[in-house]
Amino acid sequence: MALSAIERPGSMPFRGLEQFRFRGQANGIGYCVAGAKPYALEFSNTADVICLLLGDINSDTKFEDDREKPLVFLGESTAFHPRIGNVRVRAADVRHGFIAFSYANDFQSVLDDRSIDDLRRAGSCNNIRNGAIKFLARYVKERLRRPDPLQPLEVQFLALGTYVETMRQLAAAAPARPELLSDQEFARLCDYINGNLEDKLTCAGLSRALNMPLRIVYQGVKLRTGRSLYNLIIEKRIERATGMLRETDVSIAEVACACGFSSQQHLTATLSRRLGRTPRRLRGAS
Repeated sequence: MALSAIERPGSMPFRGLEQFRFRGQANGIGYCVAGAKPYALEFSNTADVICLLLGDINSDTKFEDDREKPLVFLGESTAFHPRIGNVRVRAADVRHGFIAFSYANDFQSVLDDRSIDDLRRAGSCNNIRNGAIKFLARYVKERLRRPDPLQPLEVQFLALGTYVETMRQLAAAAPARPELLSDQEFARLCDYINGNLEDKLTCAGLSRALNMPLRIVYQGVKLRTGRSLYNLIIEKRIERATGMLRETDVSIAEVACACGFSSQQHLTATLSRRLGRTPRRLRGAS
């Protein structure tokens, strides 16, 4: 995202995304997290941006060449701001804030096989809602309360889910046929995940493993298993870690590394949250 900062006398100065403390990049995804406090934001899009609203935001907002006018960004919704656009938001009343994702062109070429040029030409669109978007917002709101930072792969899958669900709503007038993964494709995906748990899995790698867009992989796994692609990976990591803890005497730190966790603490937190047991308790039960 290209950032701009324009001073306005007698009011909070407009600034770019650098005003938000938590931001970064994760393999083709830019992200930033805004908390529950007023802000004045202005940026020009060099990439498509989708904001996932965690709570209501009362604002005065201006898109492209329109005049500034009052706008309420509804909590548990998304806002799509296409590249080539300009956005200015003066937010006076902010509940919970938002997480914004920007999508690099090379990432989008992996993510989707459909053109969204028509959606871009329609300009910014706000208050996009469905049950999955509501779930994502609630997940992020709860996730940000935890002390451990967002992991790069976690950011990618949050951005992927936000993108897929937002585009699904924007294109709702043209319902698409559900795309399923065959038994062979799903087995190949699981083999690829299991074979690369120790390395840093990426969305692009998962797409290349099946030679299909991420949108299809994402939706195919959800339709087949009822779980997200990210949760499938976490379950594979937990399955391997549990086996290693019970069947080997390698250190817990080595188990964490072999299963793709960022640290021993990350492994412990995940097992405690998902299984209600720490690595030491699992090892003691073997």
